Amino acid sequence: MFTPPDYLSPSSIRTFIDCPQKFKINRFDKVKEPSTWHMHLGTFVHEVLEHLYGLPHEERTVDAVKTLAGQLWTANEWEQKVLALEETVGSIKDFKVAAFTNMVNLWDLEEPAETDLDEMELKLDTEVEGVRLLGFIDRLAIDDEQSAIISDYKTGKVPNAQYKTEDETFFQLLAYALMLEASDGVPTSKLELLYLSHSTKLELAATPVKLSIAKGTIVETKENLDKACSTGEFHCNVTNLCNWCHYKKINICPAHKQ
Repeated sequence: MFTPPDYLSPSSIRTFIDCPQKFKINRFDKVKEPSTWHMHLGTFVHEVLEHLYGLPHEERTVDAVKTLAGQLWTANEWEQKVLALEETVGSIKDFKVAAFTNMVNLWDLEEPAETDLDEMELKLDTEVEGVRLLGFIDRLAIDDEQSAIISDYKTGKVPNAQYKTEDETFFQLLAYALMLEASDGVPTSKLELLYLSHSTKLELAATPVKLSIAKGTIVETKENLDKACSTGEFHCNVTNLCNWCHYKKINICPAHKQ
């Protein structure tokens, strides 16, 4: 009834696991979720920090962040993008303050002038256990043992371990580690999540056990997705997450349709 997509990404796998119906509405019905304040905030912060690490080491300063943020804000018309949002949680000034706070909190987690990165926004398009995956690694560094350290900026809240397991929190980076080894033969030693808004770094060793669990999740999700495509049955996973779902809000989710 439905043709399975040519590829999956770690985020689309997460979406299908969270709610197959949400995956269907987004991917097959082509009803896209609108951009949000928090999505724009994350994208803008990522953009500025990517440019920061493109500078020579000695030029990676807070003043450089201010300059880059101003240049990119104008060049990429960020004010217009924020003003065009359907919903906002503050003024343009609030957005700028939140973004700059996230950026400068980076210095609580590392010293940019002393940080070596080998790749940024590295595109990976490969297969893991026969499942084609596409993704972009925020930051990649190669250590002295020729193993990768994969890291990712986050501008949201630090996950509560009571509601989200370590394997779930790091699934995206574990998937990237599997993709990197499948694509380039480079093993990964460590994963890092840099929660800028809270000046918190979460780290995880990319052990064979952790990678095996992630690989199993990828394979199982693809099998379940293929089955849903063949039967047309994409069930609604009704949880507390529904309260933040765009498709419930616009009244097209079957579980909440009125």
